[in-house]
Parts: sequence; structure tokens; C-alpha cells
Amino acid sequence: MAMKKTLMATAVASAAGAATVLLRNPDTRERAKRAALETYSKLTGQTAENSKKEKQKKLGHSHPHDYADNKMVNEGAMTSVQYYNEKQQQS
Repeated sequence: MAMKKTLMATAVASAAGAATVLLRNPDTRERAKRAALETYSKLTGQTAENSKKEKQKKLGHSHPHDYADNKMVNEGAMTSVQYYNEKQQQS
């Protein structure tokens, strides 16, 4: 069991060290970022254009069963109401 933990810690430390050395240069950092994004888009089948179109479609028309989005919209609405009420009370 101790050998497994030691091996895992060594592997993680080696990966972190290699990432630090490789990503120090801005050019290699940009290439690694681009490669990671391309790999992600290949795995998910999603492109930047598809994501942008989906966001534009959803903008202002939240789905009734998307509770997280509805909660965010509700909290945003309450923030503006609270700000307005505070301004009215001050004057």
C-alpha cells in the first residue's frame, strides 16, 4: 500500500514538474492550450460556433425546467430591485 502511494506521488510530482517546464514559454503554452481545446472539441463534438449559437439561442429565453438558470435570473432581478429600493430610501 505504501509503495502504491509513493509511486502515485512520484508520478504526480513528475507530471507537475514537466508541465511547469513545458508551459514556462508562452509559445509552448499557447500550443498546449490549442491542442487541449482541439482534443476537447473532438471528444465532445462541440465547436466554438456551436457553443456560441447555443448561447445566443438561449439568451433571454430560459427553459422553465432549467432551475440553475432560472435561479440566476431571479437573483439578478432581486439585486436590481434591492439597489433601486436603497436609492429610493436614501433620497
